[in-house]
Amino acid sequence: MAAIDKIYVNTWEEYIQFKEWCEQQPSLLDKYGKSVKISDYLITGWNKENWKCHPIFSAPYYVDAYIIRNCPFDFIQKELMINYGHWSQERIKSFYNDVINWKGEGECPYWAKPEDFIILKDGRMKLKGLKESNYSKIRRGYLYSSPLTGYNYTGGKHFKCIKHPVYMYNTPCDCKKWFVDIITPEELPFMWYHKEHNSWDFSDEFVDSDWSSSTAFCNTIRALKRLMIKWRLPVGTKVRATGKYTNDTYEFIIKA
Repeated sequence: MAAIDKIYVNTWEEYIQFKEWCEQQPSLLDKYGKSVKISDYLITGWNKENWKCHPIFSAPYYVDAYIIRNCPFDFIQKELMINYGHWSQERIKSFYNDVINWKGEGECPYWAKPEDFIILKDGRMKLKGLKESNYSKIRRGYLYSSPLTGYNYTGGKHFKCIKHPVYMYNTPCDCKKWFVDIITPEELPFMWYHKEHNSWDFSDEFVDSDWSSSTAFCNTIRALKRLMIKWRLPVGTKVRATGKYTNDTYEFIIKA
Protein backbone atom coordinates (compact mmCIF):
# COMPACT_ATOMS: atom_id res chain seq x y z
CA MET A 1 0.00 0.00 0.00
CA ALA A 2 1.08 3.56 -0.49
CA ALA A 3 0.56 6.67 1.56
CA ILE A 4 1.24 10.19 0.35
CA ASP A 5 1.85 11.88 3.72
CA LYS A 6 0.70 11.98 7.33
CA ILE A 7 -2.09 14.11 8.75
CA TYR A 8 -1.07 16.43 11.61
CA VAL A 9 -3.30 18.26 14.09
CA ASN A 10 -2.48 21.01 16.56
CA THR A 11 -4.61 20.17 19.59
CA TRP A 12 -5.66 17.18 21.65
CA GLU A 13 -9.31 18.08 21.08
CA GLU A 14 -8.84 17.91 17.29
CA TYR A 15 -7.18 14.52 17.65
CA ILE A 16 -10.08 13.14 19.74
CA GLN A 17 -12.67 14.58 17.33
CA PHE A 18 -11.04 12.97 14.31
CA LYS A 19 -10.37 9.68 16.14
CA GLU A 20 -14.02 9.34 17.17
CA TRP A 21 -15.18 10.20 13.64
CA CYS A 22 -12.90 7.51 12.14
CA GLU A 23 -14.23 4.91 14.58
CA GLN A 24 -17.79 5.64 13.46
CA GLN A 25 -17.11 5.15 9.73
CA PRO A 26 -18.07 2.00 7.79
CA SER A 27 -15.34 -0.41 6.74
CA LEU A 28 -13.81 -0.17 3.27
CA LEU A 29 -12.97 -3.07 0.95
CA ASP A 30 -9.48 -3.31 -0.51
CA LYS A 31 -8.53 -4.65 -3.95
CA TYR A 32 -8.90 -8.26 -2.78
CA GLY A 33 -12.18 -7.76 -0.90
CA LYS A 34 -10.65 -7.51 2.57
CA SER A 35 -12.73 -5.41 4.98
CA VAL A 36 -10.66 -2.63 6.54
CA LYS A 37 -11.52 -0.07 9.22
CA ILE A 38 -10.10 3.38 8.52
CA SER A 39 -9.42 3.73 12.26
CA ASP A 40 -6.69 1.09 11.75
CA TYR A 41 -4.59 3.85 10.16
CA LEU A 42 -4.75 6.14 13.19
CA ILE A 43 -1.40 6.81 14.85
CA THR A 44 -2.08 6.24 18.54
CA GLY A 45 -0.07 6.40 21.74
CA TRP A 46 -0.39 10.14 22.31
CA ASN A 47 -1.71 11.60 25.56
CA LYS A 48 -3.22 14.91 26.59
CA GLU A 49 -0.57 15.83 29.17
CA ASN A 50 2.39 16.17 26.79
CA TRP A 51 0.48 17.04 23.63
CA LYS A 52 2.02 19.05 20.81
CA CYS A 53 1.50 19.03 17.04
CA HIS A 54 1.61 15.33 16.22
CA PRO A 55 1.04 13.10 13.17
CA ILE A 56 -2.19 11.22 13.84
CA PHE A 57 -3.02 9.43 10.59
CA SER A 58 -1.15 7.76 7.71
CA ALA A 59 -3.12 5.83 5.11
CA PRO A 60 -3.16 4.71 1.46
CA TYR A 61 -4.47 7.09 -1.22
CA TYR A 62 -7.87 5.37 -1.37
CA VAL A 63 -8.48 5.84 2.37
CA ASP A 64 -7.34 9.48 2.21
CA ALA A 65 -9.77 9.95 -0.68
CA TYR A 66 -12.63 8.65 1.47
CA ILE A 67 -11.72 11.20 4.15
CA ILE A 68 -11.48 14.03 1.60
CA ARG A 69 -15.00 13.24 0.38
CA ASN A 70 -16.60 12.64 3.77
CA CYS A 71 -14.79 14.21 6.72
CA PRO A 72 -16.58 17.34 8.05
CA PHE A 73 -13.61 18.88 9.88
CA ASP A 74 -11.89 21.86 8.27
CA PHE A 75 -8.64 21.21 10.17
CA ILE A 76 -8.41 17.78 8.50
CA GLN A 77 -9.40 19.05 5.05
CA LYS A 78 -6.72 21.77 5.23
CA GLU A 79 -4.06 19.13 5.89
CA LEU A 80 -5.25 17.02 2.95
CA MET A 81 -5.40 20.06 0.66
CA ILE A 82 -1.70 20.55 1.25
CA ASN A 83 -0.90 16.84 0.86
CA TYR A 84 -2.81 16.60 -2.42
CA GLY A 85 -1.68 19.86 -4.01
CA HIS A 86 -4.74 22.07 -3.57
CA TRP A 87 -4.34 25.87 -3.42
CA SER A 88 -7.04 27.27 -1.15
CA GLN A 89 -7.88 30.98 -1.16
CA GLU A 90 -6.00 31.29 2.13
CA ARG A 91 -2.89 29.70 0.61
CA ILE A 92 -3.03 31.79 -2.60
CA LYS A 93 -3.41 35.04 -0.64
CA SER A 94 -0.55 34.11 1.70
CA PHE A 95 1.65 33.37 -1.32
CA TYR A 96 0.58 36.68 -2.92
CA ASN A 97 1.72 38.57 0.18
CA ASP A 98 5.07 36.78 0.08
CA VAL A 99 5.56 37.66 -3.60
CA ILE A 100 4.63 41.34 -3.41
CA ASN A 101 6.66 41.85 -0.22
CA TRP A 102 9.85 40.38 -1.63
CA LYS A 103 12.49 43.10 -1.71
CA GLY A 104 14.16 41.93 -4.90
CA GLU A 105 17.51 41.12 -3.35
CA GLY A 106 19.39 38.15 -4.74
CA GLU A 107 17.77 35.36 -6.77
CA CYS A 108 13.96 35.36 -6.71
CA PRO A 109 12.74 32.55 -4.42
CA TYR A 110 9.26 32.43 -5.99
CA TRP A 111 8.01 30.92 -9.24
CA ALA A 112 5.23 33.52 -9.61
CA LYS A 113 5.26 37.28 -10.17
CA PRO A 114 2.72 39.88 -8.93
CA GLU A 115 1.10 40.01 -12.38
CA ASP A 116 0.34 36.27 -12.15
CA PHE A 117 -2.31 36.96 -9.51
CA ILE A 118 -5.83 37.91 -10.62
CA ILE A 119 -8.18 39.56 -8.12
CA LEU A 120 -11.84 38.86 -8.91
CA LYS A 121 -14.76 41.21 -8.24
CA ASP A 122 -15.91 39.19 -5.24
CA GLY A 123 -12.48 39.46 -3.63
CA ARG A 124 -11.34 35.94 -4.46
CA MET A 125 -7.99 35.48 -6.11
CA LYS A 126 -6.70 33.29 -8.93
CA LEU A 127 -3.13 32.32 -9.68
CA LYS A 128 -2.03 31.70 -13.26
CA GLY A 129 -0.37 28.38 -14.03
CA LEU A 130 -2.19 26.28 -11.45
CA LYS A 131 -3.51 22.97 -12.72
CA GLU A 132 -6.40 21.12 -11.13
CA SER A 133 -5.14 19.49 -7.95
CA ASN A 134 -5.50 15.84 -7.04
CA TYR A 135 -7.54 17.03 -4.07
CA SER A 136 -10.07 18.60 -6.43
CA LYS A 137 -10.11 15.49 -8.66
CA ILE A 138 -10.80 13.33 -5.61
CA ARG A 139 -13.65 15.60 -4.50
CA ARG A 140 -15.20 15.31 -7.97
CA GLY A 141 -14.85 11.53 -7.99
CA TYR A 142 -12.24 11.36 -10.76
CA LEU A 143 -9.39 9.95 -8.68
CA TYR A 144 -9.11 7.08 -6.17
CA SER A 145 -12.82 6.30 -6.39
CA SER A 146 -11.99 2.58 -6.52
CA PRO A 147 -9.40 0.40 -4.75
CA LEU A 148 -8.22 -0.61 -8.23
CA THR A 149 -6.59 1.95 -10.48
CA GLY A 150 -7.78 0.42 -13.75
CA TYR A 151 -4.58 0.72 -15.79
CA ASN A 152 -4.96 -0.76 -19.25
CA TYR A 153 -2.47 -3.61 -19.74
CA THR A 154 -2.28 -7.25 -20.77
CA GLY A 155 -1.16 -9.79 -18.19
CA GLY A 156 1.56 -12.01 -19.61
CA LYS A 157 1.31 -15.80 -19.63
CA HIS A 158 4.85 -16.49 -20.86
CA PHE A 159 8.37 -15.24 -20.33
CA LYS A 160 11.77 -15.29 -21.97
CA CYS A 161 15.17 -15.38 -20.29
CA ILE A 162 17.28 -12.48 -21.60
CA LYS A 163 20.19 -12.73 -19.18
CA HIS A 164 21.69 -15.42 -16.97
CA PRO A 165 24.89 -15.88 -14.94
CA VAL A 166 27.80 -17.94 -16.22
CA TYR A 167 27.86 -21.57 -15.16
CA MET A 168 30.26 -21.08 -12.24
CA TYR A 169 27.64 -18.94 -10.44
CA ASN A 170 24.73 -21.25 -11.17
CA THR A 171 25.44 -24.05 -8.70
CA PRO A 172 22.86 -25.39 -6.20
CA CYS A 173 23.17 -24.03 -2.67
CA ASP A 174 20.88 -24.97 0.22
CA CYS A 175 21.24 -21.56 1.87
CA LYS A 176 20.74 -19.58 -1.31
CA LYS A 177 17.83 -17.17 -1.77
CA TRP A 178 17.02 -15.09 -4.85
CA PHE A 179 15.99 -11.45 -4.49
CA VAL A 180 13.40 -10.61 -7.14
CA ASP A 181 12.49 -7.15 -8.37
CA ILE A 182 10.55 -5.99 -11.41
CA ILE A 183 10.71 -3.10 -13.88
CA THR A 184 7.33 -2.25 -15.37
CA PRO A 185 6.97 -0.81 -18.90
CA GLU A 186 7.46 2.98 -19.10
CA GLU A 187 3.74 3.68 -19.50
CA LEU A 188 2.88 1.91 -16.23
CA PRO A 189 3.73 2.96 -12.65
CA PHE A 190 5.75 1.18 -9.99
CA MET A 191 4.42 -2.02 -8.40
CA TRP A 192 4.74 -3.35 -4.84
CA TYR A 193 4.94 -7.02 -3.86
CA HIS A 194 2.44 -8.18 -1.22
CA LYS A 195 3.42 -11.47 0.36
CA GLU A 196 -0.04 -11.97 1.87
CA HIS A 197 -1.55 -12.31 -1.63
CA ASN A 198 1.61 -13.36 -3.51
CA SER A 199 0.87 -10.47 -5.84
CA TRP A 200 2.42 -7.43 -7.47
CA ASP A 201 0.08 -4.44 -7.28
CA PHE A 202 0.37 -0.87 -8.53
CA SER A 203 1.60 1.55 -5.89
CA ASP A 204 -1.61 3.61 -5.89
CA GLU A 205 -3.95 0.62 -5.50
CA PHE A 206 -5.52 -0.08 -2.12
CA VAL A 207 -4.13 -3.33 -0.74
CA ASP A 208 -4.26 -3.72 3.03
CA SER A 209 -1.29 -5.91 3.86
CA ASP A 210 1.01 -6.37 6.83
CA TRP A 211 4.00 -6.77 4.54
CA SER A 212 4.76 -4.80 1.38
CA SER A 213 8.08 -4.59 -0.42
CA SER A 214 9.72 -3.64 -3.69
CA THR A 215 11.33 -7.11 -3.60
CA ALA A 216 10.01 -10.67 -3.59
CA PHE A 217 12.02 -13.74 -2.63
CA CYS A 218 12.26 -17.31 -3.89
CA ASN A 219 14.55 -20.26 -3.22
CA THR A 220 15.16 -21.44 -6.78
CA ILE A 221 14.93 -20.14 -10.33
CA ARG A 222 12.57 -23.00 -11.13
CA ALA A 223 10.24 -21.72 -8.40
CA LEU A 224 10.52 -18.21 -9.83
CA LYS A 225 9.46 -19.44 -13.26
CA ARG A 226 6.30 -20.91 -11.74
CA LEU A 227 5.64 -17.66 -9.88
CA MET A 228 6.02 -15.50 -12.99
CA ILE A 229 3.17 -17.37 -14.64
CA LYS A 230 0.95 -16.92 -11.56
CA TRP A 231 1.78 -13.22 -11.17
CA ARG A 232 0.36 -12.26 -14.59
CA LEU A 233 2.61 -9.22 -14.77
CA PRO A 234 2.11 -6.64 -17.55
CA VAL A 235 3.56 -7.70 -20.88
CA GLY A 236 6.96 -6.06 -21.28
CA THR A 237 7.81 -6.19 -17.58
CA LYS A 238 11.38 -7.19 -16.77
CA VAL A 239 11.90 -9.56 -13.86
CA ARG A 240 15.36 -9.54 -12.28
CA ALA A 241 16.53 -12.24 -9.86
CA THR A 242 19.75 -11.50 -8.00
CA GLY A 243 21.76 -13.99 -5.95
CA LYS A 244 24.43 -13.37 -3.38
CA TYR A 245 27.44 -13.61 -5.72
CA THR A 246 28.94 -11.04 -8.10
CA ASN A 247 27.18 -11.12 -11.50
CA ASP A 248 24.78 -13.71 -10.11
CA THR A 249 21.75 -12.34 -11.98
CA TYR A 250 18.92 -13.65 -14.12
CA GLU A 251 16.63 -11.40 -16.15
CA PHE A 252 13.38 -12.36 -17.81
CA ILE A 253 10.91 -10.41 -19.91
CA ILE A 254 7.17 -11.09 -19.68
CA LYS A 255 5.51 -12.08 -22.94
CA ALA A 256 1.86 -12.39 -24.02
